[in-house]
Amino acid sequence: MKQLLLTLLCSLSLFASEALVSPEWLHNNLNKKDLRIVEVSDQASFSEQHISGAVPTSINKWRINNGTFLTIRSIEEIQQEIQNLGITKDTHVVLYASVKTPKDYLKATYIYWAMNYVGITNVSLLDGGENNWSAQGYELTDKVKKVQKSDFQATINPAKIADITYVKQHLGKIPMIDARPSDKYLGITPTATVKRNGHIQGAMSYSWNYSVNKDYTLKSKKALDTLFKEGYKLDKNKEVLVYCTGGLETSYNYFVLSGVLGYKQVRLYDASMKQWGNQEDTPMNQYMYEVFK
Repeated sequence: MKQLLLTLLCSLSLFASEALVSPEWLHNNLNKKDLRIVEVSDQASFSEQHISGAVPTSINKWRINNGTFLTIRSIEEIQQEIQNLGITKDTHVVLYASVKTPKDYLKATYIYWAMNYVGITNVSLLDGGENNWSAQGYELTDKVKKVQKSDFQATINPAKIADITYVKQHLGKIPMIDARPSDKYLGITPTATVKRNGHIQGAMSYSWNYSVNKDYTLKSKKALDTLFKEGYKLDKNKEVLVYCTGGLETSYNYFVLSGVLGYKQVRLYDASMKQWGNQEDTPMNQYMYEVFK
């Protein structure tokens, strides 16, 4: 009886709070009443095959092109999409993608951040996406689940996002992490969509893909915890700002820090280098690795 109770309590704890869930866990919880599985893909891919019970969304329903850079859509548009997915404040959301390119996986973590931004905190990512689900021997389906529209009301959490003014005001005051590959951070390799090479002055380099294995499953949580604590000298109770080229890569660093490792004040600069690096008056450095002092 004690063992059964312990197992039940562990299950409830995982259902309520874990940012990363395994294919085995998801398979065992497919019929949970308050679970909503969301595939991040295009409609054609979703219609062909998906995890049983999943509903589709696409990154275009969450982001909008503002000219030279992309940013999250209006709160009204985000709220509408969440309602269409049948998500409420009490829903546990599990996001996943069918990973054909790295960007596919990053679209799911961007939506993870976007949900946190508008007040959904009980959201998880399927470790390794649909690829890992299939690799573990679990089946896919072409049957489409119909969901009832919810009455979800979005509430913006301003501590989850940074604009260019905020970044300028906090240069040298809080640690900032660049999620791009190191050659882009150093400014050795140009970025086609960014005029100036290099990184935000004072920012540290940590490419998002350092946190994942080749199959996009997360590396050791313990190792990552030690890495950011001892290597980057981050404090879980103090603010850290993350950015990249245009918001996608940095969403994975946000997911790892805020979701997996429990950092309490992670702020994402959504417009990132597509805004910062295309202005002439923004402080940048090149050809050097930096540490936060």
